[in-house]
Amino acid sequence: MMRKVDSVEIVAMIVVVTAIVLALLNWERVVHFTEYAIQRTAGTPPAASAPAMPVVPVTRGASNAVSAAQPQLQVPATSASLPTLEHSDSAIGKAIESIIGRSAFAQWVVPHRLIVHIVSTLDNLPRQQAPVQAWPVKPVPGSFQVSGHGATLAIAQGNAARYAPYLQILQSLGAQRLVSVYLDFYPLFEQAYKELGYPSGNFNARLLVVIDNLLAAPEPQAPILLAQPHVLYTYADSTLESASAGQKILMRMGLRNEQAVKSWLRQIKAELMQHLQATPASSPRTEP
Repeated sequence: MMRKVDSVEIVAMIVVVTAIVLALLNWERVVHFTEYAIQRTAGTPPAASAPAMPVVPVTRGASNAVSAAQPQLQVPATSASLPTLEHSDSAIGKAIESIIGRSAFAQWVVPHRLIVHIVSTLDNLPRQQAPVQAWPVKPVPGSFQVSGHGATLAIAQGNAARYAPYLQILQSLGAQRLVSVYLDFYPLFEQAYKELGYPSGNFNARLLVVIDNLLAAPEPQAPILLAQPHVLYTYADSTLESASAGQKILMRMGLRNEQAVKSWLRQIKAELMQHLQATPASSPRTEP
């Protein structure tokens, strides 16, 4: 969904484990979006009643199920010297800064509870909504651009150009380097994932689910028609409107940008797959 007035784009520079979303997604930020989206979800309390910067609770179901028997990530031995999750902001902040640069880090990243917010945001991308409370990035100025009205209301062609600087950053980042940093900090991402409500863990398996969901995003040709039943814009095509939150973000970027992001995601996935090892099957214990 998109809003006509006072919207800004969020550059989802969710680096490291967000290797999959770094500079990849620009979000349409709107006033009161959280209250509007959550109130439309049955049984979910309004965001106004939640504490500041909360971890977004999960809804368990088939789409979130990750088998503990799936291949496990090979983590370097140096991960044993990591700080605790509660005191990890400085270390992960320096790692992210080393990848995207000091200026970009200061401009985009919210340096508080970074790993927790990265995990929460990624976990929500395949859902219908990705609430803004836990985004690990700052909004950047820029209005969502539309053209036409009524039956011709559509995403403006010029809207895609706003993503060009972020695509340049994205394409300059090597998959191997990003995944290397992700591996170094992986135990903390796994801990945050368990604390989010998945005691069996395997966050990397969830990450691969997120990547696959983004890769499956529709690739509509321009013009992408919109509707405005209330305050927010929606996709006029019901198939596009039923897509996941992450897929909708990709489609808003324009076809060429979406395809460029998907190409980069495939590189990240290929690099991740090289670090997986099968979980050995359990066998009956034999007493000596």
